[in-house]
Amino acid sequence: MASDAPSRLPGWLSKVWHLTDDVRWMNPLPPAHRRGIVIALLVMLLAFLWPTNTPPYPVERSQTQSGEKEVPMQAEIYDQNASQQNAQPPKADSQGAWRSYTIASGQTLAQLFRDNNLPVGDVFAMARVEGSDQPLSALQSGQQVKIRQSAQGVVTGLTVDGANGPVLFTRQPDGTFIRAQ
Repeated sequence: MASDAPSRLPGWLSKVWHLTDDVRWMNPLPPAHRRGIVIALLVMLLAFLWPTNTPPYPVERSQTQSGEKEVPMQAEIYDQNASQQNAQPPKADSQGAWRSYTIASGQTLAQLFRDNNLPVGDVFAMARVEGSDQPLSALQSGQQVKIRQSAQGVVTGLTVDGANGPVLFTRQPDGTFIRAQ
């Protein structure tokens, strides 16, 4: 009866099942362990290649159903006078509202984003398409930066004055940024 079992399997499946019989470095292992290693590798390969439903860029989450506020992990210190001086009233646009910020002495764009609770990852995405004149890396104290945010709080654009005039960075539908000007 044991001799009938391999004949019922298709030829290709039998070849795959006995594929590890000729692998030299697996000779010390029993056949069941060899096949177990191959099955484990196939399961891991499938797990890595399985598609996911993650959004292309960070999405803002709404508050919990019970109306409780989430407790921040880090204390945030605000200077009310500085925040009133740095932020101008928003101007409406089809892709969101523009806000104007003034760069403080020694402040980087990433620090400006952190100070105003904006996603710092967007700064790094813009830096990838910054260009050779590097308008984002060469910010000066007192320089104006305009940031456009959608109603959901997603940064959709940034304008900064570069050496050759204003430079605009715009978010694409896939979440990346392009340098428009």
